[in-house]
Amino acid sequence: MTHRFFVDEDVAEAVVLEGAQAHQIANVLRLKPGEQIALVRNGVESLVVLESVDAAAVRGRFISKHRVDAEPRVRLTLALPILRGDRTEEVIEAVAQLGVSRIVPFVAGRSVVRSLAPAKRERWARVAREAAETARRGRVPAIAEIRGWETLFDSLEAPVLVAWEGEVLVRLEDAVPQSAQLSLVIGPEGGLAMEEIVLARARGAVTVSLGPRNLRSETAATAAVARAMAIFDR
Repeated sequence: MTHRFFVDEDVAEAVVLEGAQAHQIANVLRLKPGEQIALVRNGVESLVVLESVDAAAVRGRFISKHRVDAEPRVRLTLALPILRGDRTEEVIEAVAQLGVSRIVPFVAGRSVVRSLAPAKRERWARVAREAAETARRGRVPAIAEIRGWETLFDSLEAPVLVAWEGEVLVRLEDAVPQSAQLSLVIGPEGGLAMEEIVLARARGAVTVSLGPRNLRSETAATAAVARAMAIFDR
């Protein structure tokens, strides 16, 4: 299987990789000149044959390119509360593989964790990138700036669905539209307050049920994304 790497610049005829990617190719994967790798940017995968391999710099030559087929048809944004410990990171890894396009961390009234250090956000970005590489995706999910509940809906693309344990009439599957974009909101560990639901509905969001069982936030996030993607992947 060809090893894949996301890159930040368009792939030119002559390719040079440095830093962490060069280290991984030379010292971790131990690839040799003549072997091939794939460089991915904006949904396009470029095949490159290695010409020289060193931990400081890896050089190669562009061969061909094609569109990546693994990207979903929907641009899905997940609004995710900041969870305790490594739980948010675990969710990011899972939903990045499932096909989420953007993750918006937020704090609500009953959130237990109420801040996000820049170093942790950078780590989440790396986790999303590595998970997307594992899933052989064509794009890296973006990690947005932290939001409060009052400003969260300013950053979400409509339609917006809010998973809420108090919703008994509307299932997620019944509310997912066949559109090019969708936003899913998952409540924090302490749940969403009624006034937060009122605000969400006033901003045009629709509350949906994920089923009769009460789910932890990390379980709800992964389940909601998987179920939504299953609809678009049919």
